[in-house]
Amino acid sequence: MTLGRLHVSARTRNRLIAATIVALAGGVALLVRSKRPQAPEPAPAPPRIGYSRNGSTPTPLTEASAENGR
Repeated sequence: MTLGRLHVSARTRNRLIAATIVALAGGVALLVRSKRPQAPEPAPAPPRIGYSRNGSTPTPLTEASAENGR
């Protein structure tokens, strides 16, 4: 067991520094991407023409014109 300084070659040290930089860059990229503004929810669909809001069945145009005597 040594109490002195751990001897690491320059090549290994450079690789560790490069790996640390790549990991930090990836973490920052994930953080930036997660903080993007989200798209708003779509607006509700407008009511369709010919359909009733109270649940009754709509009258077809052919029957409506026949009832009016046209």
